[in-house]
Amino acid sequence: MKAISFIGLGTYDEVTYFWQTDQGEDSYRTHLFPEAVARIFQPERLLVLVTTEARRHANFLVLQERLGNLVQPVLIPSGSHEQELWQIFDRCVSVVEEGDEILLDVTHAFRSLPLVVFTAAAYLRRAKGTSIRYVIYGAHDAAQGNEKGASDSRRVPIFNLTPIVDLLDWLSGAESFLFRSDAFALAEKLEATHRRLWTSRTSDGLPTSLQNLAQRLRNLSLALHLAWPRDVMIHAHELLPTLDRAIEEIRRWSPPFAVIIEHVRRQVEPLAHPRPDDLDIHNLKRQLALIEHYLSKGLIVQAVNLMREWIVNWVVFQRARTGHWLSRDERQEAEKALGASIAHLMDRSTTIPEWFASISRSEDAAEIWSRLAELRNAVAHCAMSEDRPNPRTVESTARAIASQLPALLENVTDRVLHGRRRLINLKDLYGEVAKQEELNTYVQQALEMAGEGNDVVLTGQAPVWLYLAVAHALHGKARRLIYSSPVTGEIVVFDHAAR
Repeated sequence: MKAISFIGLGTYDEVTYFWQTDQGEDSYRTHLFPEAVARIFQPERLLVLVTTEARRHANFLVLQERLGNLVQPVLIPSGSHEQELWQIFDRCVSVVEEGDEILLDVTHAFRSLPLVVFTAAAYLRRAKGTSIRYVIYGAHDAAQGNEKGASDSRRVPIFNLTPIVDLLDWLSGAESFLFRSDAFALAEKLEATHRRLWTSRTSDGLPTSLQNLAQRLRNLSLALHLAWPRDVMIHAHELLPTLDRAIEEIRRWSPPFAVIIEHVRRQVEPLAHPRPDDLDIHNLKRQLALIEHYLSKGLIVQAVNLMREWIVNWVVFQRARTGHWLSRDERQEAEKALGASIAHLMDRSTTIPEWFASISRSEDAAEIWSRLAELRNAVAHCAMSEDRPNPRTVESTARAIASQLPALLENVTDRVLHGRRRLINLKDLYGEVAKQEELNTYVQQALEMAGEGNDVVLTGQAPVWLYLAVAHALHGKARRLIYSSPVTGEIVVFDHAAR
């Protein structure tokens, strides 16, 4: 471990510095706090940031005499203007190597230097994979036995300021999710908190929900960035009750996340849908909400790709055939009909399928499809053409097209088109407590939800006996049976379609 400290030109009183932990107290008496750092925390190197004047001052010379080769001076400017502050920042980070473990001492960091140190700590964590063991401060203002003339008895506590650096990481993670739908940093912080508490086991009531919450956030974030709306809907649906169950643990163990939890909820709720493979008005509206979500985050590529698929979904929904709305044949027929309608609008010579022409507002949908085709090609082909549009034009066009989509749902007959994939949350079958005497009822409910010849996904908190009974009953009924959990992801139990 490397310790980074400061020393100046001041006159420092001799006091007893003490560091209190769950294992007891370590203390050392000195007038030079960097010496106490060396004695109490036992770093392999003590890097002392000093100005040229401080380098020649008795404070540093005495420190070097007492600690010998452990001390390494690092020259810094006085920090009297902005340019010098950046130079100090550069010196702080340049003495740290990839993967180092460091301790930062801000006790004698004068003027604005503590802010520079905290910024450097946040940077080192992200850019160099540095482990910040501690950020400490010798708190003279909180000294014990501080009566005048009683300096011999003064005891100064060493404060642990490391949570402030953690808070910077939490804020960065919150910003990534709230502004870009990237929850990976938040998930990492929740998992790190879970691991730290279970490893130390220094408190009662250890968390049980943080790791599950982290995985659900990660699943939702990945689905959002892949622009997979069906996955977004179900992950959002499962995240909301997980937030509710974890709220007390979050408030106790992850207070920074508790501050933003309502913001997270407000962003997730419009995207949640318990049956994303059933296409109905509610599902189509959730997809529109997701498009708006993407546009609000500047995720234009995802928004454009989803708008294209939304038009296809709208056509398939309006056609209302009994086949699976996600089948390739259904979707290709919808795309061909849209293409024929565009050609018909241009020269009136192309024949439009009767079923498509009979759909209300089919011409409006075709015009939107035409604009989307050009926009989607520019995005999907990464502007690899001589006549690529201006990036700002892409964004403004995407927003304009998105504003036209809700009108296509006006006066649309509501119905439900089932997909081949059926999700069964076993927790929904029994409520609070699963009872073995009601097993037949649970199994019958599952069979009704599964239908015939579909891909069935079993998930949710439930006893093993219920999982086994439902899985056995679905054999011969389901085309594929899949188990899904936040920890394992999807695991195929059986696949009759592969035969």
